[in-house]
Amino acid sequence: MNTIVVAYDRLRTIGRHNRLPWQGILPADMAHFKTITDGQPVVMGRRTFDSLPEQYRPLPNRQNIVLSLSHTAIDGALVVHSLKDAYEASRGDAYVIGGAQIYEQALSTADRIIATEIDTETMGGDAFFPPIDTDEWGEADRISFEADELNKFAYSFVTYLRRQR
Repeated sequence: MNTIVVAYDRLRTIGRHNRLPWQGILPADMAHFKTITDGQPVVMGRRTFDSLPEQYRPLPNRQNIVLSLSHTAIDGALVVHSLKDAYEASRGDAYVIGGAQIYEQALSTADRIIATEIDTETMGGDAFFPPIDTDEWGEADRISFEADELNKFAYSFVTYLRRQR
């Protein structure tokens, strides 16, 4: 099963200046991400890999697969040149974790989307997740949380499944 793992706000923003806009102020999302992807192959673009904090690069306890057209080697990661190659290298389930161009490519091949929907609007966002076509995707699960002393924004963990083709 190919899965997209993403966090976006009400504007579908996923990034600003190659960083998560809520980095450090929504730790529940990071914990959720870690739980979902731990021990799994993660597929990402080179810019997403470069945006990871250095101490977490490559992501520990995961097969890191990086899509790149120009780079040939990255310590601790397998570099491939297409999403098809990434899926083949994952030998089973693949977890696509960004960025915007990779999500755009993966949307037609994914079976599931695990999204953190964040109740805020990021001004100046420059990377976005494409709209989810409700004719193709159905919401299978939603767990919502209010903002609290650790998490600045309300958020929901939502699972979408591809409808039968």
